[in-house]
Amino acid sequence: MNFNIDFVVDWVDGNDAKWQHKKQKYQVDTDEDSRDVRYRDWETLRYWFRAVDKYAPWVHCVYFVVDEQVPDWMKISNEKLVIINHRDYIPNNCLPVFNSDAIELGINKIPGISEHFVLFNDDVFLNAPVKPTDFFDKKGLPKDSGVLAAQIPKKNSITHITTNNLQIINEYFSRTDVVKHLNLFLRPGYGRQNVKTLTSLVYPVLLGFQDFHITISLRKSWMDQVWDKIEEDLNRTVSRKFRSAEDINVFIFRYWQLLSGNFSPRKVSFGKYYDLSDDNSVAFEDLSSGRHKVIVLNDQENIDNFDIQKKKLHHIFELKLPDKSSFEL
Repeated sequence: MNFNIDFVVDWVDGNDAKWQHKKQKYQVDTDEDSRDVRYRDWETLRYWFRAVDKYAPWVHCVYFVVDEQVPDWMKISNEKLVIINHRDYIPNNCLPVFNSDAIELGINKIPGISEHFVLFNDDVFLNAPVKPTDFFDKKGLPKDSGVLAAQIPKKNSITHITTNNLQIINEYFSRTDVVKHLNLFLRPGYGRQNVKTLTSLVYPVLLGFQDFHITISLRKSWMDQVWDKIEEDLNRTVSRKFRSAEDINVFIFRYWQLLSGNFSPRKVSFGKYYDLSDDNSVAFEDLSSGRHKVIVLNDQENIDNFDIQKKKLHHIFELKLPDKSSFEL
């Protein structure tokens, strides 16, 4: 490939007393989503970086997005590491911000970021060796799985936010845009997921997309174009310090890429999402075996034995990734 690919990951140390005090100072609206589970630290960040070192040594730079927090084990002199504070790209009048939706919407504005980049959350881990072509094709098109799926309201989910995305998306796109690129939306590599797309196409409006909640491959210039079109909508979310039911999120840029036909199809088996619980045997087996190239270990508030599960997770990571990365002192 003749272009660079950066990784972007945002992180917060929810155990930091100084940060907790700041959060409490600005938390005034009881309707805001500021649950501790949104900020609880499983202390797995060092394994995220170890996985990058081991499985994606080709990455150009890792942009580490933080709120003036850096782990004491981090080697900040690593030439591939770029530490980005919220103030570096989020308007000053919106700071401080505790809303991950707001933090991620403006990542295209991060100074120096490459045209091609991959967005991670700190619970999205590389789980096996990956190549640049797992994220972008040789022409620079983002790799993705274009599966349509109706957004179904579900407790402890973000479907209310993805529905907000769709309200905007339906102003600019329709079923016709899917039909125009049908060869990208119906693929053998999508397997049974094709049924969701076929069912959704019965309706003239767009009911939603299958959100795999894994990495998202993005183009900076294409995000810039979306910002030009819906800046007012995006800024409303950026201005909210805490997550709100009125938010839109970074998935809107993914939807825009899909409906514009600006993506290269990827098998749905590339990554796997798991909600953590008090029984994580399936997720931990995947982590141990590397069955999927990307794995998501999403925190949930109904974990009764958090300390036990955290210890088990660390044990598996130590077996899988025992060596310090170049990002560690």
